[in-house]
Amino acid sequence: MLLYRISRCCRRIYVKLLHTVFHALAIPCIVLGFMAVLDYHNLSDPPIPNFYSIHSWMGFVTMGLFALQFVVGFFSFLLLLCCENSTAGFRASLVPIHATFGLTTFMMAIATCLTGLTEKAFFTFESDYSLWPEEGIIMNALAMVLVALGILVSYAVRRDPLRVNSATYVSERL
Repeated sequence: MLLYRISRCCRRIYVKLLHTVFHALAIPCIVLGFMAVLDYHNLSDPPIPNFYSIHSWMGFVTMGLFALQFVVGFFSFLLLLCCENSTAGFRASLVPIHATFGLTTFMMAIATCLTGLTEKAFFTFESDYSLWPEEGIIMNALAMVLVALGILVSYAVRRDPLRVNSATYVSERL
């Protein structure tokens, strides 16, 4: 998401392609993580049930939003470039929706991480969590870093002075 803010000197198509590549690289990471969790749950003795907690449900929704965003973005913003003039209005009207859902997916991912950390802390430490074990302090610090990341990224993405001026790209093409 921040590529559009930090790559203001690059041509828009290159930024779009890099944005797509980064998201495409995330797909194997998501699949690998999902498979690791399923294996961990299913191979534990006794097996741990799947999709029983708010963390797992939020993760499932986040993966679905990410997949939907990727497919819609790929087809709308890359493939429809072949008939650029006839689809420009549609793509322009889709940008705010895509940006809002992208930020929502990012915030859902952070919330899912936070619920996962909380779940892990309660299962690992049980009543000893209030005694401030070192692992608990690290988990709390990681949670605060995630919260700060969510605040800073959402601020940077929505801040107007950091937005790319589309008039620059229009004049650049003419």
